[in-house]
Amino acid sequence: MKLIAFIMVLMIVLMSVITTITPGSKNYNKSNPVAEIGKEIAKPLTQVEQIGPELEKVLDGAGVKLPGINVGGAKAVKEDLKHVAQDFSGESFSNQDLPKSNFASSYLSQALFNEALLDGASLEGATGDTVNFKGARMAKSNLNAAMFINSDFSGAELREAKARAGDFTGAKFIDADLSFSSFAGANLSKTDFRAAYATGASFNGANATGAQFDGADLTGVRFINATLGNATFTGADVKAADFSGAILRGADLSGAVNLTTEQLAKACAATDTKLPEGVTAPRC
Repeated sequence: MKLIAFIMVLMIVLMSVITTITPGSKNYNKSNPVAEIGKEIAKPLTQVEQIGPELEKVLDGAGVKLPGINVGGAKAVKEDLKHVAQDFSGESFSNQDLPKSNFASSYLSQALFNEALLDGASLEGATGDTVNFKGARMAKSNLNAAMFINSDFSGAELREAKARAGDFTGAKFIDADLSFSSFAGANLSKTDFRAAYATGASFNGANATGAQFDGADLTGVRFINATLGNATFTGADVKAADFSGAILRGADLSGAVNLTTEQLAKACAATDTKLPEGVTAPRC
C-alpha cells in the first residue's frame, strides 16, 4: 500500500510541477489547481499506514485484488532447475514422488527410477544406458530426443508420453502402457514391446528394425513410413493399424491378429515378409 500511495503522490506532484513552471503553459505563474488538490490529497497519504488497510478492505469488498509480488519466484525457478543437466549416473530415485520434475539433458546411466512417480516430468535430451524405469508412472512425460539405450521401462505407465526422435535401442517396454504415446522418428531397433498396451500410439517414421511387438495391443497404431524390417508381431492385435509406407522386409506378421490386406495396401513388403494366410502386400 505504501508503494501505491507513493506513486499517487508522485504523479500529483509531477503534474503540479509541469503545469506550474513550464513556460508557455496556460497556468504559468498562476495559481495551480492541480497543486492545490495535490496538497489536500497528500495530507492523508502521509498517514498511509492508517488508510492502507482501509483501502484494502474497500477493494476486497468490491472484488478487486491487488497484484502481489511473488517473492518465491526465484526459489521456484531454482527448484525446477536443480535436476537439469546434471550427472545422476548410478543414483537412486526409486519410489520417489517426482511429478513434473525436470531432468532435461541430464546423464542418467544406471540410475534407478523404478516405481517412481514421474507424471508430466521432462527427460528431454537426457541420456543414459541401462536406466531402470520399471513400474514407473510417467504419464504425459517428455522424453523427446532422449537416449535410453538398453533401458528398462517394463510395466511403466507412459500414457500420452512424447518420445519423438529418441533413441531406445535395445530397451524394454514389456507390458508397459504406451497408449496414445508418440515414438515418431525414434530409434527403436531391437526394442522389446511384448505385451505392451499401445493403442492409439504413433510410431511414424520410427526405425523399429528387429523390434518385438508379440502379444501387444496395437489397435489404431500408426506405423506410417516406419521401418519394421525383421520385426515380429506374433499374437499382436493390429486392428485399424496404419502401415502406409512401412518397410516390412523380413518382418513376421504371420501371427498378427486382425490384419487385413487393405491395411498393407500402401506398405512395402518383400519375398521374406511373412503374412497371415490370405493377406497380401505389395512388394517393392
